[in-house]
Amino acid sequence: MNKEIVVQLLQATLLSDHSRVQAESQVQSLTREKGFSTILLDIFGDQSIDKSIRNLSVILFKNIITNNWRRKDNIFFSEEEREDYKNRVLILLNNPNETCKNGVDILAGVVGTMARVDFPSNWPNLLTNLLELFEKSSSEQIKITSLKTIKFVVKELASRRFVIDRNFFNQFSNTIFNYFIQIWRNGIKRLIELMIEGGNLAQHESFFIMVYYVSKILRRVVEYGYSDYQNSPEICQYFSDIFTGLPEILKLRTRITNPNILLLIDRFVYINQKTIIKSQLQNPLTFINLLLPSLRFFVGQCLFYNPHDESKIEWNTTEDYQSVMTQSVNFLKQVIDCSSYQGDYLDSETDEKQSISSLAMKSGCGKPNGSIQVAQNTIKQFFNKELLGELLKALVSHYLIINREEFERWEDSPEEYIQELQVKDPIYELKPSAYNLFILLMRHFHQDSVSIVVSMLEFVTSPTFNSELTTEKICLKEACYMTIGLGYHDLMDIVNFSQVFMSIFVGELHNTDERFKIIKRRILWLVSYWVGKIPENYKESVVKLLLEFLKNQDIVIALTALDALKSYIDDFSFDCHSYQPYLKETLELVIRLFSISTNETTKSNLLSTLASIFVKFNESIKPFSTMILQLFQHLWNGGKEQPIVKSAVLRSFSFFLQALNSDPADFYTLLFPIIDFSISQEDEKVYLLEDGLELWYRTMVLVPSLSQPQQQPLIHMFKRWFTIIAQSLENCEICFKILDTYLLLGQVDFLKIYGVELSSTLFDIIGDIGEEYTEVIIKALMRIIQVVPNPQDSVTLLIEQCLFKILSLIISRKETNTLVLIEYFSIFSRIMTMNPLSFFQLFDRYPMELLDKDGEYYDPSNFNNADDDDDDDGKIKEMPQNKSQLFQQFFEIYFVKVDSTGSSDHRKLIAIGLSNLLAIPREEVYPQISEIITTIVGIRADISDITHDDIYCDDGNEVSGVQIQSDRIFQADPLTTVDLSTYLYQKIQECSNIFGAENFQKAIENVHPSILSLAIPQKNN
Repeated sequence: MNKEIVVQLLQATLLSDHSRVQAESQVQSLTREKGFSTILLDIFGDQSIDKSIRNLSVILFKNIITNNWRRKDNIFFSEEEREDYKNRVLILLNNPNETCKNGVDILAGVVGTMARVDFPSNWPNLLTNLLELFEKSSSEQIKITSLKTIKFVVKELASRRFVIDRNFFNQFSNTIFNYFIQIWRNGIKRLIELMIEGGNLAQHESFFIMVYYVSKILRRVVEYGYSDYQNSPEICQYFSDIFTGLPEILKLRTRITNPNILLLIDRFVYINQKTIIKSQLQNPLTFINLLLPSLRFFVGQCLFYNPHDESKIEWNTTEDYQSVMTQSVNFLKQVIDCSSYQGDYLDSETDEKQSISSLAMKSGCGKPNGSIQVAQNTIKQFFNKELLGELLKALVSHYLIINREEFERWEDSPEEYIQELQVKDPIYELKPSAYNLFILLMRHFHQDSVSIVVSMLEFVTSPTFNSELTTEKICLKEACYMTIGLGYHDLMDIVNFSQVFMSIFVGELHNTDERFKIIKRRILWLVSYWVGKIPENYKESVVKLLLEFLKNQDIVIALTALDALKSYIDDFSFDCHSYQPYLKETLELVIRLFSISTNETTKSNLLSTLASIFVKFNESIKPFSTMILQLFQHLWNGGKEQPIVKSAVLRSFSFFLQALNSDPADFYTLLFPIIDFSISQEDEKVYLLEDGLELWYRTMVLVPSLSQPQQQPLIHMFKRWFTIIAQSLENCEICFKILDTYLLLGQVDFLKIYGVELSSTLFDIIGDIGEEYTEVIIKALMRIIQVVPNPQDSVTLLIEQCLFKILSLIISRKETNTLVLIEYFSIFSRIMTMNPLSFFQLFDRYPMELLDKDGEYYDPSNFNNADDDDDDDGKIKEMPQNKSQLFQQFFEIYFVKVDSTGSSDHRKLIAIGLSNLLAIPREEVYPQISEIITTIVGIRADISDITHDDIYCDDGNEVSGVQIQSDRIFQADPLTTVDLSTYLYQKIQECSNIFGAENFQKAIENVHPSILSLAIPQKNN
């Protein structure tokens, strides 16, 4: 291996032909060989080699260092190699003629990775070397590179979490801060001077970059190296300099025309604001004395921003400046809603925060609460009514108001525009962040904010304002209307929405001015919030209005009207009966929207709305089944539609079937193919499988049987079940619900087809799953026993291997989880209940070779501490050597676990099953008689009424074949038919007859008389 060969390999990995894969494989194998990283550094240092290859070499070098440098058992690098790499990397960084800037940046990050492990103990001169590069180099490029490298070193050191490392970083931070703070001060002073002078700022670009990286270094040092900000004079002065300098820079920013310099200035402001924001977030209680100046600064930022100022439009709307303003808004949110300033009033159970204004009032009336009270009072006094008025009005007129870009998106891509309104990020985007700040101000300063918002609403609805409406006024009106929705919870008892709606909004909804479409959309949006406040006598008028706007040709307005209608239908006071006359028109208008929609997400949302209608109206949608089926067929489009649409079709179809609540025979032609498609398409399983399984289940719940020819596709479809289970247990719960429907409907006929494969699948799963899935496995085994009429030995033969595996897990104690063991024992209780002879035959056929006879098992008397491995000392015994010992040990564990069984169903199974054993003439039963009687009497009093848990149709639908079979099995189940008050005594009599009265009395001589009196009625003693 030499440099030339490696260069050729790296070159091959950049090609687009078939040789690339082989070259990538070879390079990957080389990364595990010693010496390869040396060659990579040689390649990067050779400027005659192509830049792309050099970039690739340094990326590979970085990956090798990242993966191996920190490993304590590392034999990849010798000590000599580690020293050589550290020296060579610094030499490569000190190259003023380097043209591969991306590679240099990567190497700077590599130094940070190395420093995290080696600095300062094994690399004591690192910081000195880097500072020398910064101070003494005449190359601006080298200076910038040294600052980037120091930034990476500081970042890595700040991430170390051991106490000794934290203590070192605190000291290190003090050194770094003292060194760079004066550089930063001189830099910000020089930056302001340059902006005042104007001229060609591009020639100072390197200076702007350097002062930016100095700010980044200080930000990390202050955030992680200091904690008591307000008691640190140097930090307080630093923050004061930020509060003084940044506003000056932002005012001078209007003079900048060079986009590159504008970008650097915005980033400089952003990183310095981030220093303040992160410091408050990191240590809010030591930031309290700094709250007032920081709030003044950020509120000033918010009030300064004006996107409508045409003289500032070019720099006011840049992406980086928007980020700066979003920071300012987020800081105000962060302080107002800070949990640390809630004090003792924060509810620890609900984490519900009280308003700052009420907290300040409470703390002011009681004893002083130290710094927290100071914080509350500072925030409350700062946000007085005058300032709130300015801030709320600024939010409405400058932030919440619709802008030119939104108008353009509305016209050009209306469906995308609607989606953007629904999914915007409140952390990184300005308008959503302003939404949240407005809501928080309304909540924390309720009384003043409500008064201000009401006055704004009165202003934009006054005759004076509306006498001559310009486009700007209409936009402002729309933004003011938005506040009624954002502040809904605070305004609901103040604003008479129904009066405003009927007297003002209805007229504006019918305004023919094209500009009023934003008002119409906003009013319809408001209905979604205020639907619960609409009086009964106005509801019919509102419904007619919403249906009218569903016909609007502007899809944005139509979709907003649909959202409002959905909210109306979803409201808890919604009356299906009174809405019945509008149901047909509603469905037709919703389906019409599909024809004009071209966006997949919109179609998915429309289907979600249909699903809500299905859930509300249930069987009432039956007359429109044909229309709905045609829609599903069109949207499915033979499986050619986008996955998001197909997934929505599957979900909506499921709700449709639930609503109809009848045999879905009329839909088989579409239903079966789309279920089969959704559960069998490998590439789309991530989108369709879960919804497909749900639709499959809903279908199975409603089909009357599996015996008709038209239902045979469902039988064939079950083959997919095994594939799904084999691939993942992620959908285990719904899969086993589907299995249960097949067992109930198909019963013996189904088991004849799939019984063997099903038993094999269950066998593979048992023992490899946690307690959350064990219950569904055991329920499936129980169902197999239940669905066969007159259970015989053949039933247990079908699942015999599964039962053998469960028995082995119990006896060998490979399963120690108590909840899992209880489930395992319940299947044996079920067999004892249904056919006790099969229980003994199962033990007779159990292959003893499944147990390690030379192995050991834990004494069952310690099973209650099964999860405490340290408690098992002295409890180890040998495995059972014969069937008698096997039987004895099984019941020892079984009886111990009875007390841990909480389910009434399981406890009654135990009681009935053990009672049945008394009547079986087997020698293994005799030694257990006293324990059996004691156990049954002990649990009999704790058994409550058995309820029918398998409810597939909770409305009592008698058409469902699954529910009919489930009810039949429940009615015939011994859990339902057996009366335990007399059952035990009957079996005791049979036991006495089988073993003889004398032997029986001997067997129960150790049973406590009080237990015998409960087991055997006194009159029969």
